[in-house]
Amino acid sequence: MPSTLTADPTVPLGFDKDPGRSRTLPGHYYFDPGIFELEKRKVFHHSWQYVGHISMLPEPGSYITRSILDQNVLLLRDRSGDIHAFFNVCQHRAHQLLKGEGRLAAAAITCPYHAWTYDLSGALRSARGTEQVADFDLSAVRLSPVRLASFLGFLFINLDGAAPEFELVGGDLAAEVTSFSPQAAKLHCAYRSEYRLAANWKNSVENYSECFHCPISHRSLVEGALDYASYRITVHPYHHSHRSRDKGEAQGYSSRTETASNIHEFGSWLLWPNWCLEVYPGGNLTVFHHVPLGPEQTVQRVEWFFPHPSPGAADQEVIDFVHRVRLEDIPICESVQAGLHSLGYRQGRFVVDPGRSEISEHAVHDFQAKLVDALATPG
Repeated sequence: MPSTLTADPTVPLGFDKDPGRSRTLPGHYYFDPGIFELEKRKVFHHSWQYVGHISMLPEPGSYITRSILDQNVLLLRDRSGDIHAFFNVCQHRAHQLLKGEGRLAAAAITCPYHAWTYDLSGALRSARGTEQVADFDLSAVRLSPVRLASFLGFLFINLDGAAPEFELVGGDLAAEVTSFSPQAAKLHCAYRSEYRLAANWKNSVENYSECFHCPISHRSLVEGALDYASYRITVHPYHHSHRSRDKGEAQGYSSRTETASNIHEFGSWLLWPNWCLEVYPGGNLTVFHHVPLGPEQTVQRVEWFFPHPSPGAADQEVIDFVHRVRLEDIPICESVQAGLHSLGYRQGRFVVDPGRSEISEHAVHDFQAKLVDALATPG
C-alpha cells in the first residue's frame, strides 16, 4: 500500500515521513500482543498473501492447504485444470476439511467429521443426515471462496476481499522479474526449507530490507554474489526493488545463462507485506516468505525454483549458497528481538544518505511507513 503518512494520532511519536529525520518504530511494536492482533486484521487479512505455486498443483485433484495466522485455506485444481481457493472449513459444523498437501483419490472433498461431500468447484454434493431436515437446499450450500490471483505462476490470496486488484499491486513487479528471469512462469518448485526464529515478523522483513549489514554479517554474499558498491534499493507503492551487479569470475555458484536476461545482475524484491523473491544471476528464483506465528515467532519459508522438478548439481550450489546466508540472518534477528525489550532502548534512527547508496536504510523506513498507514486505516 502507498506510504502516504498523515497527521494521524496513531503515528508513533518521532516517526516522520522523511526517513532522514524519522525515528524508528518503538520497541513494543515488535512484541506487544495488541499490536500483533491489529496486524492480523489490518495487514494480513487485508493484503495479498502468498500461498504457493502452480507447480505444487500439477494435476486435477491436487491440493495444498495454508494457514495465514488464524485462517486456513485450501487450494485445488479441478478436472478442467482451473485452480480454486476456499476457506478450509466445512459448512456443516466448521470442521477442517483437508490437511497438508496431496491429491484427492476421488474428485471430491469429504469432511472427516460427518462425511459431507463437496465437488472440486466447492459445491455441496451430498449432506449425510439431511434427508429429513426442513427446508434444506443442497444446491444453496457451497464452500466459501477466497479471492485468488496468479503472478508468474505464484499464487496469492486475499482473505477479506478488500485489497486492491492484484494487477495494480503486482503488475510492475512482474515486468521487473521477467527482465531477470524470462522463463519464470515455467520454473518448478524443486526444493523447500524452513528456518524458525524467535523474532517478530517485521524484524525479519526489515533485516531483508537493507544491506548495510551485509559486509559485516554476510561476507559470502558480498564476496560471492553481490558487487556491494552497486547495491541499490528502490521503493515503490507496493514493492521494493533490490539490484546489484554480480561478481563475475568470483561468483560463488554456477549460473544458468540460457534462461536469463540480466545475467550479470542480482535482483530481489519485497512485495508488501512479507513476500520476497530473489533472482540470482542465471535466472534461478528463490522465494523467501516471512510468516508470522506469533508476536515473537516467525518462520522463514524458502523455496527454490529451477527449470526441472528436481535440483541438479548446479542448482544445489544455489540452494547451499542461500542456506548459508539464511543461517547467518537468524542470530541477527534474534539478537535484535531481545534488544527491543531492553529498558535501555526506545527508538533508533535510520541511516539514510541522499544518494540512497548501498548503506542506506530508506527501504526499512518505507516498510515501517506502510505498516503505520495500514494500522491507521479504519475498521
